Amino acid sequence: MRTTLDLDRDLLDRAKSAMGVPTFTAAIEAALNQAIERAEMGALLDSLEGSDVVFGLEDLRTMRQVGRGHTP
Repeated sequence: MRTTLDLDRDLLDRAKSAMGVPTFTAAIEAALNQAIERAEMGALLDSLEGSDVVFGLEDLRTMRQVGRGHTP
C-alpha cells in the first residue's frame, strides 16, 4: 500500500541503522512489528499476573510463536 507520511529524516536514518535494514519501508515495518510484539508480550504478562507460573523470556517467545501456528 502506498501512503504519504511526514516523518523526521534523521529519525528514519537512525531507525534503519539500528535495525540493520536497507530501506525506510523496512524500518517502518520492523518498528511496527516490534510495537505489536511488545504489546502482545505485555498482554501475555498481564494475563499471567498473580499466578505462580514463572517463565523466562525465551519461554514466552516460544509460546508466542506456537500461538501463531509456528513450530518451535
